[in-house]
Amino acid sequence: MKKELNFLFVLMFLATKSFSQNKGYVSISMGPSFPIGNFASKNVNNNFAGWASTGIVLDINIAYKLGRNFGLFGSLRGQTNNFDNAAFATELANQTGYDWSVSSKPWSIGGLMFGGYGSFPVSKKVSFDTKSLIGILRIATPEINSTLSGSGGSVWVKQNSVNSISFTYLLGSGFKFDITEKICLMTHLDYLVSKPEFRNVEIITSDGGAPLKSTFTQNIQTINFFVGVGLRL
Repeated sequence: MKKELNFLFVLMFLATKSFSQNKGYVSISMGPSFPIGNFASKNVNNNFAGWASTGIVLDINIAYKLGRNFGLFGSLRGQTNNFDNAAFATELANQTGYDWSVSSKPWSIGGLMFGGYGSFPVSKKVSFDTKSLIGILRIATPEINSTLSGSGGSVWVKQNSVNSISFTYLLGSGFKFDITEKICLMTHLDYLVSKPEFRNVEIITSDGGAPLKSTFTQNIQTINFFVGVGLRL
């Protein structure tokens, strides 16, 4: 992630030094991230359920026009989606007949995406922008700790976090508002898709036995809403 961030900052520096005004923008945006599909599923009978809930996403972007309406777009993304501890604990209780407590770390998503974008004037200071991007993401599964406590003691199960590198594509659209000659504000929605494979995910139990290992594929799908501020080029 550090290399990708440095690379994007170099592009931004070159853009502000070399590009003429009104040729695009550099921006930072953030907002909520909503999981959908299997990623949001909390059905214990769904082998592809991700148990993901609403999280937060942050983007650093650079857009550069090659013509009147179309150009190139680069985005560095950091995103987390919480693991739904309450829903998981409820399902464990339903399956075992005992009460469980669950704590976890979130799904972690980050990477670099490039592609094209279109900018279509709505008025003198407002434009409707669209983008279509592809890229690479580093995705980490949540670490999940589940504990059953009773009069006879406690039992715990831990699923360790693992990382995967995965191809992604993104579609998005929104509005850009030119506030001054240099400053713009923006709001937009995007749809992110990735399908990473996670290998050798360890599950450790308190009985001291050998860790169980599994491999699975997770379909990551999120709809993300952003509000941002940018520097016009």
